[in-house]
Amino acid sequence: MSSIVTSILSSTVGLLWNKARDSTAAKLKDGDVTDAKVREIVVRELNDIKMKLDGLSRKDLLSSYNFLQEGVDFLNVSLRKSKLDQKTLTNETQDDRGETSTMPSCGQSGILSEAIELSQAMGKLKCSSDDEYESAKKRFEDARKKATDAFSTETLVLKDRIFAAKLRIVSEILECLDRPETAVTGCLSFLKKFHSLPAIQEIFSVYLDGGIKSMLNKSERVENVKSVMLINYVLFQYVSKFSSKYSFELLLSMPTIELPDRSFSPILDWQEVATRKSMGKELTQHPNGLILDREIYPHQCTVNGHGDVITRKYPGKIQVISSKTGECKVVKLPDPKKGKVIEQRVEGLAVDNNNNVYVVVLLQTSTENGKVKNFVLYVLDENYHVKHDSCKLDFINANFPALCGVSIAINKTNIIIMIKGNDPHVYICDNTGKLQHKFEHNSSWLPSLGISEQDKIITSSGNREAMVTFSEEGNLKSTVKLPEGHDIFGVAYHYVIRKIIVLTYVDKNDSYFLLCYTEAGDLETSTFFCKRIDDEFIKIKCHPSGPVAVVMGKSITFI
Repeated sequence: MSSIVTSILSSTVGLLWNKARDSTAAKLKDGDVTDAKVREIVVRELNDIKMKLDGLSRKDLLSSYNFLQEGVDFLNVSLRKSKLDQKTLTNETQDDRGETSTMPSCGQSGILSEAIELSQAMGKLKCSSDDEYESAKKRFEDARKKATDAFSTETLVLKDRIFAAKLRIVSEILECLDRPETAVTGCLSFLKKFHSLPAIQEIFSVYLDGGIKSMLNKSERVENVKSVMLINYVLFQYVSKFSSKYSFELLLSMPTIELPDRSFSPILDWQEVATRKSMGKELTQHPNGLILDREIYPHQCTVNGHGDVITRKYPGKIQVISSKTGECKVVKLPDPKKGKVIEQRVEGLAVDNNNNVYVVVLLQTSTENGKVKNFVLYVLDENYHVKHDSCKLDFINANFPALCGVSIAINKTNIIIMIKGNDPHVYICDNTGKLQHKFEHNSSWLPSLGISEQDKIITSSGNREAMVTFSEEGNLKSTVKLPEGHDIFGVAYHYVIRKIIVLTYVDKNDSYFLLCYTEAGDLETSTFFCKRIDDEFIKIKCHPSGPVAVVMGKSITFI
């Protein structure tokens, strides 16, 4: 069992080790270990760091580290006196969720609750052990100031300036335990300055672009890149807990590193670094998503109200990927009542507001009259049990072209909207799959489909260069041309921030972008998302309760 304060101690000290959290404490977090024991480990590892880091001979760095160490000692005395161990800040279930979840809260209540609990707990701490706590704060303040002086010394080698940045961030977080919003503001402001260092921009430019220069000082560059990525990891996790911004807004506000040809976001573009063999296993956990050890199918996927991603699995199965652990549950679809199955391939997936799962399957069977191919709709409840008999979708051509999937979306009244690639119609069905009506719209071979809060149908033009919206009756509401060079690869309505998120591809840069539009069609932001990796497919999916996920072949990013 571990309190929020202990968790923060573990994560910040782990950063000094170039890990996402204190490694020994992380191993023990699921066992029968008290907060006091974990804090003993933190203190011991602080001592080990001091002995093992030969770059700690600089005066300001050494002073900052000594102040930090003393501050942790005073804080531990305060925590013991306040008996915080016996009155943990959250129960075991809440605490475990806070330490292991990679899925952002669907609303602000979770963030605000944790911030309030932390403030209240630190308030009690100050009342019961004022002297020690105030001494700890003063030491952390001194550590922050000395680390700032060290960071500002331009003659220091880059490795020492990076370590000074770590000390600066760790000290400010611990100094402001009772004012996390203040720490968020100060740390993000400092991170922007840190990213603007020409040396930081240079090492990332060389590391990402390769070439002859990348072969020189390779091991040192790898360690520096890893350090910068983990600084961003720890800060993003901390800011996610205590910022009032929702995940997508937070992702956009995180400072980037300016490279000659683009802006690199250590959070959004995590997989560009994490998937490289030179990084080892230190960066395998995505700060706001999952990096998977297997291929999945982005074109046939959806996200439920828990943030779990559902995608197809051959043959005739779907798989549910947990947003918290990455573990996969496989669900077999029912066999047809007539005929022998030749092929049963999932071509479309959607989840409604009640977490019922709608699965469009291309079913080929052998019957007495020969081979028959049809699109079929299955509806499963939130526990993945069949709700009612399957419905044959006779109105969709199942024979040509064979490789065009079906995009499906469910509005708030459980009306089903379907578009098939290269099909000249949009199909409107009831919640069982019975066709109610259709209207003309020439879709691309890779159709995109979303539903706004007002039940407007959002899709792409046939050439994928514009976003179009329709009413349920088929009346054209708007046509919004995308910026030059952008092709739509997916659309999603973000129900929390009430914006339309358009996933685009730019061939000139071989890159994906996230464009944020108002419901009126005004472009607010254009954000580089990632470079295309080995022709990997990509899609964006959303759920009315909040979760939005960008799904790639081997990674999921929650926005």
